[in-house]
Amino acid sequence: MALLFCAAALLSACSEVDRQQARICVAVATAVAPENQKVTIQSVIPLTGVSHAVRVNYTVPSMPLPLYVDCAFGGGTLEMGRRDVIGVRGYDGALSERQLLTLYRWFLSSDTAISRAVAETNWQPPSIQLLSWAPPKAVGFALQQITNILALAALYSPLALAYALIYGLIRRINMAFGQIAVIGGYGALFGIVAAGGIPSFGLLATVALAIATAVALAALWGWLVGRSVVLPLEGRPDRAFIIATIGLGIALSEMLRLTQGVRDIWVEPMLETPVTLTGGDFPVIIPEMRLLIIASALVILPAVLAFMRFSRFGRAWRAVSDDRVMARLAGIHTSAVTATTMVLASALTAGGGLVIAFSYGTISFSMGLMVGLKALLASLVGGAGSLVGAVLGGLLIATLETLWSAYFDSTSRDIVVLSVLTLLFLLRPNGLLGLGQALEEGRGTRLP
Repeated sequence: MALLFCAAALLSACSEVDRQQARICVAVATAVAPENQKVTIQSVIPLTGVSHAVRVNYTVPSMPLPLYVDCAFGGGTLEMGRRDVIGVRGYDGALSERQLLTLYRWFLSSDTAISRAVAETNWQPPSIQLLSWAPPKAVGFALQQITNILALAALYSPLALAYALIYGLIRRINMAFGQIAVIGGYGALFGIVAAGGIPSFGLLATVALAIATAVALAALWGWLVGRSVVLPLEGRPDRAFIIATIGLGIALSEMLRLTQGVRDIWVEPMLETPVTLTGGDFPVIIPEMRLLIIASALVILPAVLAFMRFSRFGRAWRAVSDDRVMARLAGIHTSAVTATTMVLASALTAGGGLVIAFSYGTISFSMGLMVGLKALLASLVGGAGSLVGAVLGGLLIATLETLWSAYFDSTSRDIVVLSVLTLLFLLRPNGLLGLGQALEEGRGTRLP
Protein backbone atom coordinates (compact mmCIF):
# COMPACT_ATOMS: atom_id res chain seq x y z
CA MET A 1 0.00 0.00 0.00
CA ALA A 2 2.84 2.40 0.78
CA LEU A 3 4.46 1.64 -2.58
CA LEU A 4 1.19 2.23 -4.45
CA PHE A 5 0.65 5.49 -2.57
CA CYS A 6 4.13 6.74 -3.50
CA ALA A 7 3.63 5.80 -7.14
CA ALA A 8 0.22 7.44 -7.32
CA ALA A 9 1.47 10.60 -5.63
CA LEU A 10 4.42 10.94 -7.98
CA LEU A 11 2.50 10.13 -11.14
CA SER A 12 -0.34 12.46 -10.27
CA ALA A 13 2.16 15.32 -10.11
CA CYS A 14 3.35 14.77 -13.67
CA SER A 15 2.61 17.46 -16.22
CA GLU A 16 0.40 16.71 -19.21
CA VAL A 17 3.21 17.96 -21.44
CA ASP A 18 6.10 15.61 -22.14
CA ARG A 19 9.17 17.10 -20.50
CA GLN A 20 11.53 16.37 -23.39
CA GLN A 21 9.09 17.63 -26.00
CA ALA A 22 8.46 20.81 -24.03
CA ARG A 23 12.19 21.48 -23.85
CA ILE A 24 12.64 20.99 -27.60
CA CYS A 25 9.68 23.19 -28.49
CA VAL A 26 10.97 26.01 -26.27
CA ALA A 27 14.24 25.81 -28.19
CA VAL A 28 12.29 25.92 -31.46
CA ALA A 29 10.56 29.10 -30.25
CA THR A 30 13.93 30.84 -30.00
CA ALA A 31 14.73 29.73 -33.56
CA VAL A 32 11.52 30.98 -35.21
CA ALA A 33 11.11 34.14 -33.12
CA PRO A 34 12.06 37.54 -34.61
CA GLU A 35 15.82 37.81 -34.92
CA ASN A 36 17.88 39.30 -32.08
CA GLN A 37 14.90 39.37 -29.73
CA LYS A 38 14.86 37.94 -26.21
CA VAL A 39 12.17 35.29 -25.90
CA THR A 40 10.04 35.28 -22.75
CA ILE A 41 8.05 32.06 -22.33
CA GLN A 42 4.50 32.55 -21.07
CA SER A 43 3.28 28.95 -21.06
CA VAL A 44 3.90 25.47 -22.47
CA ILE A 45 0.68 23.51 -23.02
CA PRO A 46 -0.49 20.48 -25.02
CA LEU A 47 -1.97 21.35 -28.40
CA THR A 48 -5.66 20.51 -28.32
CA GLY A 49 -6.87 18.01 -30.91
CA VAL A 50 -3.41 16.91 -32.08
CA SER A 51 -1.55 13.88 -30.77
CA HIS A 52 2.01 14.39 -29.52
CA ALA A 53 1.99 18.14 -30.08
CA VAL A 54 3.01 21.08 -27.86
CA ARG A 55 2.22 24.79 -28.03
CA VAL A 56 4.64 27.36 -26.60
CA ASN A 57 3.23 30.84 -25.97
CA TYR A 58 5.90 33.55 -25.78
CA THR A 59 6.56 37.26 -26.19
CA VAL A 60 9.39 39.40 -27.55
CA PRO A 61 10.10 43.07 -26.80
CA SER A 62 9.51 44.34 -30.36
CA MET A 63 5.98 42.92 -30.66
CA PRO A 64 3.35 43.70 -28.02
CA LEU A 65 1.09 40.81 -29.01
CA PRO A 66 1.71 37.31 -27.63
CA LEU A 67 3.24 34.88 -30.12
CA TYR A 68 3.16 31.12 -30.31
CA VAL A 69 4.83 28.11 -31.92
CA ASP A 70 3.34 24.64 -32.32
CA CYS A 71 5.59 21.56 -32.47
CA ALA A 72 4.34 18.15 -33.63
CA PHE A 73 6.38 15.07 -32.72
CA GLY A 74 6.60 11.61 -34.23
CA GLY A 75 5.60 9.79 -31.05
CA GLY A 76 4.76 10.05 -27.40
CA THR A 77 6.46 8.95 -24.21
CA LEU A 78 8.36 5.65 -24.66
CA GLU A 79 7.83 5.73 -28.44
CA MET A 80 10.60 5.85 -31.02
CA GLY A 81 9.67 9.27 -32.45
CA ARG A 82 9.38 11.03 -29.12
CA ARG A 83 12.07 13.63 -29.94
CA ASP A 84 11.58 13.84 -33.70
CA VAL A 85 9.96 17.12 -34.74
CA ILE A 86 7.76 16.39 -37.78
CA GLY A 87 6.03 19.75 -38.03
CA VAL A 88 6.41 23.34 -36.81
CA ARG A 89 3.83 26.12 -37.11
CA GLY A 90 4.51 29.63 -35.89
CA TYR A 91 2.78 33.00 -35.85
CA ASP A 92 3.71 33.55 -39.52
CA GLY A 93 2.74 30.08 -40.79
CA ALA A 94 4.10 26.56 -40.98
CA LEU A 95 7.68 25.71 -41.84
CA SER A 96 8.25 24.04 -45.18
CA GLU A 97 9.85 20.63 -45.43
CA ARG A 98 13.14 22.22 -46.47
CA GLN A 99 13.05 24.67 -43.56
CA LEU A 100 12.22 21.88 -41.13
CA LEU A 101 15.12 19.79 -42.45
CA THR A 102 17.49 22.75 -42.06
CA LEU A 103 16.21 23.39 -38.54
CA TYR A 104 16.87 19.80 -37.57
CA ARG A 105 20.23 19.53 -39.35
CA TRP A 106 21.82 22.64 -37.87
CA PHE A 107 19.97 23.05 -34.58
CA LEU A 108 17.76 20.26 -33.21
CA SER A 109 20.29 17.49 -33.88
CA SER A 110 22.61 19.00 -31.23
CA ASP A 111 21.51 18.61 -27.64
CA THR A 112 24.07 21.25 -26.67
CA ALA A 113 22.43 23.78 -29.00
CA ILE A 114 19.02 23.00 -27.52
CA SER A 115 20.36 23.47 -23.98
CA ARG A 116 21.92 26.82 -24.89
CA ALA A 117 18.70 28.02 -26.51
CA VAL A 118 16.60 27.03 -23.49
CA ALA A 119 19.07 28.77 -21.16
CA GLU A 120 18.54 32.05 -23.07
CA THR A 121 14.87 32.07 -22.11
CA ASN A 122 13.16 32.39 -18.74
CA TRP A 123 11.66 28.89 -18.97
CA GLN A 124 12.33 26.37 -16.24
CA PRO A 125 11.41 22.69 -16.66
CA PRO A 126 8.58 21.57 -14.39
CA SER A 127 9.69 20.27 -10.99
CA ILE A 128 8.19 19.20 -7.69
CA GLN A 129 9.10 20.95 -4.44
CA LEU A 130 8.56 18.76 -1.37
CA LEU A 131 10.27 20.65 1.45
CA SER A 132 11.09 24.30 2.02
CA TRP A 133 13.96 23.47 4.38
CA ALA A 134 17.24 25.09 3.31
CA PRO A 135 20.17 23.33 5.00
CA PRO A 136 23.79 24.52 4.75
CA LYS A 137 25.69 23.62 1.61
CA ALA A 138 27.72 20.83 3.25
CA VAL A 139 24.57 19.26 4.70
CA GLY A 140 22.77 19.46 1.36
CA PHE A 141 25.71 17.81 -0.40
CA ALA A 142 25.74 15.02 2.19
CA LEU A 143 21.98 14.47 1.84
CA GLN A 144 22.38 14.27 -1.93
CA GLN A 145 24.97 11.53 -1.47
CA ILE A 146 22.57 9.63 0.81
CA THR A 147 19.99 9.55 -1.99
CA ASN A 148 22.70 8.32 -4.37
CA ILE A 149 23.68 5.60 -1.88
CA LEU A 150 20.10 4.38 -1.52
CA ALA A 151 19.62 4.31 -5.29
CA LEU A 152 22.77 2.20 -5.78
CA ALA A 153 21.87 -0.06 -2.84
CA ALA A 154 18.52 -0.68 -4.55
CA LEU A 155 20.56 -2.39 -7.29
CA TYR A 156 23.01 -4.38 -5.13
CA SER A 157 20.85 -5.43 -2.16
CA PRO A 158 18.12 -7.41 -4.01
CA LEU A 159 20.76 -9.34 -5.92
CA ALA A 160 22.80 -9.96 -2.78
CA LEU A 161 19.65 -11.18 -1.04
CA ALA A 162 19.04 -13.59 -3.93
CA TYR A 163 22.52 -15.06 -3.49
CA ALA A 164 21.94 -15.37 0.26
CA LEU A 165 18.62 -17.18 -0.20
CA ILE A 166 20.24 -19.93 -2.26
CA TYR A 167 23.48 -20.19 -0.34
CA GLY A 168 21.70 -20.17 3.02
CA LEU A 169 19.57 -23.09 1.85
CA ILE A 170 21.95 -25.43 -0.01
CA ARG A 171 25.40 -23.91 0.72
CA ARG A 172 26.03 -23.32 -2.97
CA ILE A 173 26.71 -20.12 -4.94
CA ASN A 174 24.69 -19.63 -8.11
CA MET A 175 26.95 -17.71 -10.48
CA ALA A 176 24.18 -17.11 -13.04
CA PHE A 177 22.13 -14.61 -11.03
CA GLY A 178 23.73 -11.62 -12.76
CA GLN A 179 22.55 -12.89 -16.14
CA ILE A 180 19.05 -13.56 -14.77
CA ALA A 181 18.97 -9.94 -13.58
CA VAL A 182 19.79 -8.80 -17.13
CA ILE A 183 16.99 -11.04 -18.43
CA GLY A 184 14.69 -9.19 -16.04
CA GLY A 185 15.92 -5.89 -17.49
CA TYR A 186 15.13 -7.08 -21.01
CA GLY A 187 11.74 -8.21 -19.72
CA ALA A 188 11.07 -4.63 -18.63
CA LEU A 189 11.88 -3.49 -22.17
CA PHE A 190 9.48 -6.06 -23.61
CA GLY A 191 6.76 -4.73 -21.31
CA ILE A 192 7.43 -1.14 -22.41
CA VAL A 193 7.33 -2.09 -26.09
CA ALA A 194 4.10 -4.06 -25.57
CA ALA A 195 2.50 -1.14 -23.74
CA GLY A 196 3.56 1.22 -26.53
CA GLY A 197 1.42 -0.75 -28.96
CA ILE A 198 -1.70 -0.25 -26.83
CA PRO A 199 -2.96 3.36 -27.23
CA SER A 200 -5.09 3.22 -24.09
CA PHE A 201 -2.11 2.43 -21.85
CA GLY A 202 -0.97 5.35 -19.74
CA LEU A 203 2.35 5.82 -18.00
CA LEU A 204 1.25 4.10 -14.78
CA ALA A 205 -0.04 1.06 -16.69
CA THR A 206 3.18 0.96 -18.74
CA VAL A 207 5.38 0.91 -15.63
CA ALA A 208 3.17 -1.77 -14.05
CA LEU A 209 3.34 -3.94 -17.17
CA ALA A 210 7.12 -3.52 -17.38
CA ILE A 211 7.54 -4.60 -13.76
CA ALA A 212 5.20 -7.58 -14.16
CA THR A 213 6.97 -8.72 -17.34
CA ALA A 214 10.43 -8.40 -15.78
CA VAL A 215 9.49 -10.33 -12.64
CA ALA A 216 7.60 -13.03 -14.56
CA LEU A 217 10.42 -13.58 -17.08
CA ALA A 218 13.14 -13.70 -14.41
CA ALA A 219 11.06 -16.01 -12.21
CA LEU A 220 10.42 -18.33 -15.18
CA TRP A 221 14.12 -18.59 -15.94
CA GLY A 222 14.82 -19.08 -12.26
CA TRP A 223 12.39 -21.99 -12.18
CA LEU A 224 14.00 -23.51 -15.28
CA VAL A 225 17.48 -23.12 -13.81
CA GLY A 226 16.30 -24.59 -10.53
CA ARG A 227 14.77 -27.65 -12.16
CA SER A 228 17.61 -28.29 -14.62
CA VAL A 229 20.73 -27.31 -12.65
CA VAL A 230 20.17 -26.49 -8.96
CA LEU A 231 18.09 -29.50 -7.90
CA PRO A 232 20.20 -32.14 -9.74
CA LEU A 233 23.45 -30.70 -8.37
CA GLU A 234 22.46 -29.60 -4.86
CA GLY A 235 24.00 -32.73 -3.32
CA ARG A 236 27.07 -32.73 -5.55
CA PRO A 237 30.49 -31.25 -4.71
CA ASP A 238 30.82 -27.47 -4.63
CA ARG A 239 33.08 -27.34 -7.65
CA ALA A 240 30.56 -29.09 -9.90
CA PHE A 241 27.82 -26.64 -8.89
CA ILE A 242 29.98 -23.54 -9.39
CA ILE A 243 31.33 -24.70 -12.76
CA ALA A 244 27.82 -25.60 -13.96
CA THR A 245 26.36 -22.21 -12.97
CA ILE A 246 29.33 -20.34 -14.49
CA GLY A 247 28.74 -22.21 -17.74
CA LEU A 248 25.05 -21.48 -17.49
CA GLY A 249 25.77 -17.77 -17.02
CA ILE A 250 27.94 -17.75 -20.15
CA ALA A 251 25.22 -19.59 -22.08
CA LEU A 252 22.58 -17.08 -20.97
CA SER A 253 24.79 -14.15 -21.98
CA GLU A 254 25.35 -15.70 -25.41
CA MET A 255 21.62 -16.28 -25.76
CA LEU A 256 20.97 -12.61 -25.07
CA ARG A 257 23.73 -11.57 -27.47
CA LEU A 258 22.30 -13.66 -30.29
CA THR A 259 18.66 -12.76 -29.71
CA GLN A 260 18.92 -9.09 -28.62
CA GLY A 261 22.11 -7.96 -30.36
CA VAL A 262 25.43 -6.64 -29.10
CA ARG A 263 24.48 -2.96 -28.90
CA ASP A 264 23.42 -1.27 -25.69
CA ILE A 265 19.67 -0.68 -25.67
CA TRP A 266 18.62 2.71 -24.33
CA VAL A 267 15.34 3.22 -22.55
CA GLU A 268 13.36 6.40 -23.08
CA PRO A 269 13.30 8.32 -19.77
CA MET A 270 10.18 7.91 -17.65
CA LEU A 271 9.16 9.90 -14.60
CA GLU A 272 12.07 12.26 -15.17
CA THR A 273 10.61 15.33 -13.46
CA PRO A 274 13.10 16.39 -10.76
CA VAL A 275 11.86 16.32 -7.18
CA THR A 276 13.49 18.95 -4.98
CA LEU A 277 13.74 17.51 -1.47
CA THR A 278 15.45 20.54 0.11
CA GLY A 279 16.42 24.02 -0.98
CA GLY A 280 19.43 26.10 0.00
CA ASP A 281 22.83 26.60 -1.60
CA PHE A 282 23.00 22.91 -2.55
CA PRO A 283 19.44 21.69 -3.22
CA VAL A 284 18.84 17.96 -2.94
CA ILE A 285 17.28 16.92 -6.25
CA ILE A 286 16.26 13.44 -7.34
CA PRO A 287 14.26 12.32 -10.40
CA GLU A 288 10.83 10.82 -9.83
CA MET A 289 11.89 7.41 -11.14
CA ARG A 290 14.87 7.18 -8.80
CA LEU A 291 12.70 8.26 -5.87
CA LEU A 292 10.19 5.57 -6.79
CA ILE A 293 12.98 2.97 -6.97
CA ILE A 294 14.24 3.93 -3.51
CA ALA A 295 10.73 3.85 -2.06
CA SER A 296 10.12 0.44 -3.65
CA ALA A 297 13.35 -0.98 -2.22
CA LEU A 298 12.53 0.39 1.24
CA VAL A 299 9.19 -1.43 1.08
CA ILE A 300 10.06 -4.67 -0.73
CA LEU A 301 13.32 -5.64 1.00
CA PRO A 302 11.93 -5.43 4.57
CA ALA A 303 8.79 -7.22 3.34
CA VAL A 304 10.87 -10.11 1.99
CA LEU A 305 12.88 -10.31 5.21
CA ALA A 306 9.67 -10.31 7.26
CA PHE A 307 8.16 -12.97 4.99
CA MET A 308 11.20 -15.21 5.45
CA ARG A 309 11.11 -14.63 9.18
CA PHE A 310 7.45 -15.16 10.04
CA SER A 311 5.77 -17.08 7.21
CA ARG A 312 5.25 -20.83 6.98
CA PHE A 313 7.58 -20.98 3.99
CA GLY A 314 10.23 -19.06 5.91
CA ARG A 315 10.07 -21.63 8.73
CA ALA A 316 10.39 -24.45 6.18
CA TRP A 317 13.34 -22.66 4.59
CA ARG A 318 15.11 -22.41 7.95
CA ALA A 319 14.37 -26.05 8.72
CA VAL A 320 15.87 -27.23 5.42
CA SER A 321 18.81 -24.90 5.93
CA ASP A 322 19.48 -26.34 9.40
CA ASP A 323 19.16 -30.03 8.54
CA ARG A 324 17.78 -31.24 5.21
CA VAL A 325 17.40 -34.86 6.32
CA MET A 326 15.56 -33.99 9.53
CA ALA A 327 13.34 -31.54 7.62
CA ARG A 328 12.41 -34.35 5.20
CA LEU A 329 11.62 -36.65 8.11
CA ALA A 330 9.42 -33.91 9.56
CA GLY A 331 7.32 -33.93 6.39
CA ILE A 332 8.80 -30.93 4.56
CA HIS A 333 9.06 -31.27 0.79
CA THR A 334 12.68 -30.15 0.53
CA SER A 335 12.81 -30.12 -3.28
CA ALA A 336 9.73 -27.89 -3.40
CA VAL A 337 11.34 -25.52 -0.90
CA THR A 338 14.48 -25.35 -3.05
CA ALA A 339 12.51 -24.73 -6.25
CA THR A 340 10.36 -22.05 -4.61
CA THR A 341 13.46 -20.37 -3.19
CA MET A 342 14.99 -20.29 -6.66
CA VAL A 343 11.88 -18.62 -8.07
CA LEU A 344 11.80 -16.08 -5.22
CA ALA A 345 15.51 -15.32 -5.61
CA SER A 346 15.14 -14.87 -9.36
CA ALA A 347 12.20 -12.51 -8.85
CA LEU A 348 14.48 -10.44 -6.60
CA THR A 349 17.14 -10.34 -9.30
CA ALA A 350 14.48 -8.89 -11.60
CA GLY A 351 14.47 -5.93 -9.23
CA GLY A 352 18.13 -5.37 -10.04
CA GLY A 353 17.38 -5.56 -13.75
CA LEU A 354 14.57 -3.04 -13.37
CA VAL A 355 16.90 -0.63 -11.59
CA ILE A 356 19.45 -0.94 -14.42
CA ALA A 357 16.82 -0.32 -17.09
CA PHE A 358 14.79 2.42 -15.37
CA SER A 359 17.41 4.28 -13.34
CA TYR A 360 20.44 4.05 -15.62
CA GLY A 361 18.42 3.94 -18.84
CA THR A 362 20.40 1.23 -20.62
CA ILE A 363 20.66 -2.53 -20.76
CA SER A 364 23.21 -4.81 -22.43
CA PHE A 365 23.81 -8.56 -22.63
CA SER A 366 27.27 -8.13 -21.08
CA MET A 367 26.18 -6.41 -17.87
CA GLY A 368 25.39 -9.59 -15.98
CA LEU A 369 28.95 -10.59 -15.06
CA MET A 370 30.00 -7.37 -13.32
CA VAL A 371 26.65 -6.77 -11.65
CA GLY A 372 26.52 -10.37 -10.45
CA LEU A 373 30.06 -10.28 -9.04
CA LYS A 374 29.42 -7.07 -7.09
CA ALA A 375 26.19 -8.48 -5.70
CA LEU A 376 27.99 -11.72 -4.75
CA LEU A 377 30.64 -9.67 -3.00
CA ALA A 378 27.92 -7.78 -1.13
CA SER A 379 26.36 -11.06 -0.03
CA LEU A 380 29.70 -12.40 1.23
CA VAL A 381 30.47 -9.15 3.03
CA GLY A 382 27.17 -9.37 4.88
CA GLY A 383 27.78 -13.01 5.78
CA ALA A 384 27.33 -15.93 3.39
CA GLY A 385 23.73 -17.09 3.72
CA SER A 386 22.65 -14.28 6.04
CA LEU A 387 19.58 -12.55 4.62
CA VAL A 388 19.84 -9.38 6.68
CA GLY A 389 23.59 -9.36 6.15
CA ALA A 390 23.11 -9.48 2.37
CA VAL A 391 21.00 -6.33 2.46
CA LEU A 392 23.53 -4.61 4.71
CA GLY A 393 26.38 -5.75 2.45
CA GLY A 394 24.73 -4.15 -0.57
CA LEU A 395 24.24 -0.96 1.42
CA LEU A 396 27.88 -1.00 2.56
CA ILE A 397 29.31 -1.37 -0.96
CA ALA A 398 26.96 1.32 -2.28
CA THR A 399 28.09 3.64 0.53
CA LEU A 400 31.79 3.07 -0.14
CA GLU A 401 31.46 3.58 -3.90
CA THR A 402 29.28 6.68 -3.63
CA LEU A 403 31.20 8.48 -0.91
CA TRP A 404 34.60 7.88 -2.49
CA SER A 405 33.34 9.12 -5.87
CA ALA A 406 31.78 12.18 -4.20
CA TYR A 407 34.70 13.30 -2.05
CA PHE A 408 37.78 11.85 -3.79
CA ASP A 409 39.10 10.81 -7.20
CA SER A 410 36.59 8.41 -8.75
CA THR A 411 39.24 6.69 -10.90
CA SER A 412 40.65 4.95 -7.81
CA ARG A 413 37.23 4.03 -6.43
CA ASP A 414 37.31 0.30 -7.13
CA ILE A 415 40.84 -0.04 -5.71
CA VAL A 416 39.83 1.64 -2.46
CA VAL A 417 36.54 -0.24 -2.15
CA LEU A 418 38.17 -3.63 -2.70
CA SER A 419 40.97 -2.75 -0.25
CA VAL A 420 38.44 -1.83 2.43
CA LEU A 421 36.49 -5.03 1.83
CA THR A 422 39.70 -7.10 2.00
CA LEU A 423 40.48 -5.51 5.37
CA LEU A 424 36.95 -6.27 6.51
CA PHE A 425 37.33 -9.93 5.57
CA LEU A 426 40.61 -10.07 7.52
CA LEU A 427 38.85 -8.72 10.60
CA ARG A 428 35.56 -10.57 10.05
CA PRO A 429 36.26 -13.69 7.94
CA ASN A 430 32.60 -14.74 8.07
CA GLY A 431 31.25 -11.34 7.10
CA LEU A 432 29.28 -8.79 9.09
CA LEU A 433 26.58 -11.18 10.36
CA GLY A 434 28.07 -14.56 9.43
CA LEU A 435 28.56 -17.32 11.98
CA GLY A 436 31.27 -19.95 12.28
CA GLN A 437 31.10 -23.73 12.40
CA ALA A 438 28.98 -25.63 14.90
CA LEU A 439 31.32 -27.10 17.51
CA GLU A 440 29.29 -30.17 18.34
CA GLU A 441 29.04 -31.53 14.78
CA GLY A 442 31.61 -29.61 12.78
CA ARG A 443 28.97 -28.41 10.31
CA GLY A 444 27.77 -24.95 9.29
CA THR A 445 25.15 -23.40 11.51
CA ARG A 446 22.08 -21.75 10.02
CA LEU A 447 22.73 -18.07 9.49
CA PRO A 448 20.12 -15.51 10.48
